Amino acid sequence: MSEECCGSGEPNTNEPDATPGRFGWNELNVPDVEAAKKFYGEVFGWEAQTQEMAPGVDYTFFSQGKHMIGGLVSPPAEAGCPPHWAAYVNSADISADVAKAKAAGATILVESMEVPNAGTFAVIQDPQGAVFSLWKAAENAG
Repeated sequence: MSEECCGSGEPNTNEPDATPGRFGWNELNVPDVEAAKKFYGEVFGWEAQTQEMAPGVDYTFFSQGKHMIGGLVSPPAEAGCPPHWAAYVNSADISADVAKAKAAGATILVESMEVPNAGTFAVIQDPQGAVFSLWKAAENAG
């Protein structure tokens, strides 16, 4: 088969995996976005592309060649959260998955919340204390 037809054998992963139940996105939350861009660029060769998601709200996407790595954001100082990587599990139904997590003993740290023009998320702490987020992309998200 030709490379033109099938590429180099590596999948084009410009789009993250959106399969429900799988980890589909990682997001770095730090106060200094520019320092993070520099660090991860130097260490891993990640490229950073920043887009305005809403007036006054920027979001940075990390990639390495054709591979989408994750996102980068600076949370508001008043949020008081320490720098961390957040892992997102894809969801076909945030409300149903939150209900299942509650029934299984989880603590819901952030109830279902919409991100305009992007999707919906919730933040969950499992019974042992590990934190993860659920994510469902908006139907019209680009």
